[in-house]
Amino acid sequence: MITRADIDKLLGIGAAGPSLLSLYLRVPLDPAQLRELPARADELLGKPIQAGQRERGTVRQLLADHARDWLGHTVAIFACTELGLAEAIPLPGQLPQRAVLAARPHVRPLLLAIQRCPAYLVVVVNRRHAWLLHVVGDEIHAAALPDAEGVRSHGFGGWYGLDSYRINQRVIELTRHHYHDIAALLEQTVRAAEPEPLIIGGHEEEIPRLLATLPAGLRAQFAGSFLADLHTLSAARVRDLAERVVTDWLTRRDQRLITEFLEEPGELTVVGLDACMAAAGQHAIDTLLIPADGLVPGYSCQRCGALSRTGLGCLHGAAVVPVPDLIEEITVSALGSGAQVTALDEPPGSVAARLRFPLARA
Repeated sequence: MITRADIDKLLGIGAAGPSLLSLYLRVPLDPAQLRELPARADELLGKPIQAGQRERGTVRQLLADHARDWLGHTVAIFACTELGLAEAIPLPGQLPQRAVLAARPHVRPLLLAIQRCPAYLVVVVNRRHAWLLHVVGDEIHAAALPDAEGVRSHGFGGWYGLDSYRINQRVIELTRHHYHDIAALLEQTVRAAEPEPLIIGGHEEEIPRLLATLPAGLRAQFAGSFLADLHTLSAARVRDLAERVVTDWLTRRDQRLITEFLEEPGELTVVGLDACMAAAGQHAIDTLLIPADGLVPGYSCQRCGALSRTGLGCLHGAAVVPVPDLIEEITVSALGSGAQVTALDEPPGSVAARLRFPLARA
């Protein structure tokens, strides 16, 4: 599973010129279609990419050796003969295909992969048992949580119902302890980790009971729930049910992010490529909203970092070089200054930014 640390590591790699190939290629789920994969890679590596023959050979070799391990995934391949680089990273899901030849790895699709396929926690609960799963890409790590102590059936009856009433009260008390124990164990589990979406599964009456016992931090991570009987579930089935919840949660998160952006004061937001290039040049970006797909070629100054569509207007004319994607350049600049970057299907104005401070006008 790709992480931000992996992206930061890749961004530390640089070639002397545009000789580092970044290829994002969808691998079919059906093994019978793998024979078409080299031809599809060659199409992406053709004009205007014109990757070197050695880099093409590296791609073919990696596909021949590992394509069967990547069925149904998008694979990111980074190759550069100059640097001795030949690395392949399988990514979850189907991402936009592209090939980019530049001086460093092209990382925008990696950010998209992290955002669209986050790791998440699932707890499936009933009044006696609980099951905790941590889903990271294709991996499912499961653990059974301790059972509730001494919980007996609600169907027990005594003399004129008196014993039944007392036992039911005891059942309610023990069940309440059971949910508090689960909440405490969950809090211990996530305390040292990055915040991740939390999904709760169970019967209709059990989900709100557990949710009510969670501390505020865990409730903030709650992404949604699904109805299920713990005793009839497999780990794979839990993941299938949880994936639907995560998809809805991601949609709501993106919509909320756009709404909050549009409500920001005008002097602290910029919309459009030119304004975002200016904001990147002043290291003013706090949150950057970029499109999930598409490339915008342009120019970058290797001395001052200025970005432009035409390559004109920079004082260091000889240091201005073509770049395959201006949005990638803005993204890398924003990441370098500690900004949050989010890929959206349709960000405002195709690319937009919330600022730390108003831009200085030329």
